[in-house]
Order: sequence, then C-alpha cells, then structure tokens
Amino acid sequence: MGQLALERPLLEQFTKLIDQVSDDGVADFAVLQTQPFIRFWPNLVIYRHEPDARDFRILLFGTKVATNYEKDWSGLLVKDSGFGKGYETIYNVNMGLISGGNQRLADSGTFNFQNRDHVNWYEIKMPLRRNGEINEVLVIMDFN
Repeated sequence: MGQLALERPLLEQFTKLIDQVSDDGVADFAVLQTQPFIRFWPNLVIYRHEPDARDFRILLFGTKVATNYEKDWSGLLVKDSGFGKGYETIYNVNMGLISGGNQRLADSGTFNFQNRDHVNWYEIKMPLRRNGEINEVLVIMDFN
C-alpha cells in the first residue's frame, strides 16, 4: 500500500522539497514555515510526543485533512481523537519515527472506519525536528 502513496504527485513533490533543504532527510519545523512549503500546509498533520500522557498531541490537522476526516482534531491527544482503535498503531509508528532518525513511512487506505470506503487516503510520515530536537512527526496526506 505504501507504493501508492509514493506515486502521488503531491507527496512526491513534498518529499523532494524536504530532501533539497535537508542534509539528513529530516524535516525541520523552521523550514516548513518558508514560502516553498506554504502550499502544502492544508495537507499536513503534525504530532508532538507527550511522554507523560503516553500519547501524541495533534498540533496541526491541515484544512484539507480536516475536511476529509470531517472533523478538525487539532489540539487533541490521539487517544481523544476519532482514531479510536487506531491509537496504539499510531502511537507505535510515531514512536518508531522519532527514535529512528530519518526513516520515512508511506501508507494508504480508505476511510472504512467512518463507513466511507469510497474515500482513499495516502500519506508519508517522517520525523520532524524543532529547535534541534526530534520529538514530533510530520505527515503529508493526499486524498481522492
């Protein structure tokens, strides 16, 4: 399923841009705020690790992401969002990314958990550096 995500033009453009501005393949929050990245903001999700809660807080749930999920989960912990049973998977994948350096994961699927199998999602997840520390996960998503 990850190959489908890698073939999405929007996701490919985003990862190529990250590679152009990063020496180690890790996205940096400061760079995301620059002009070349603005067009991707509606498709971004940012998770911040909250160790005391054993969870990740959704710092950003881009407008296109929120529209497709039919809810804005910005500010919520993953376990308090609509991900439901997917919490453990999201937590484990995100932990692997923030502790594993510059790894990227591509995935795709449908909104079957919302009984909307006709909506496909595609994503690439990667660690995100802020102020020199990697404790966040950046996701670029696309839909059809």
